[in-house]
Amino acid sequence: MMLDILLYSGNVWLMIGLLLAILELTNGTLIFFLPTGTSGLLTGLVLKMQESGSLPILLDSWSGALTLWAILSFILSLALNFIVKRKETSDDINDY
Repeated sequence: MMLDILLYSGNVWLMIGLLLAILELTNGTLIFFLPTGTSGLLTGLVLKMQESGSLPILLDSWSGALTLWAILSFILSLALNFIVKRKETSDDINDY
């Protein structure tokens, strides 16, 4: 019951997003923490805008917020992998 209330709070999602973005600074891989942190911040922003009344109700439960977070994380992860392509390395250092 308490977890339901916490997962539907915009402030909690903003804190989750900030924590994951800070963890990205320690990891630096741009694969997991940055997309999940950014999507957490966006989910928190949507919930806060709903609470203030400037956005119509899009998310009506904690499961909707969690689903939005997961979908945004997936989309941002794919976008980051597309944007930041890894350089191909040759197998042999003596290959000219």
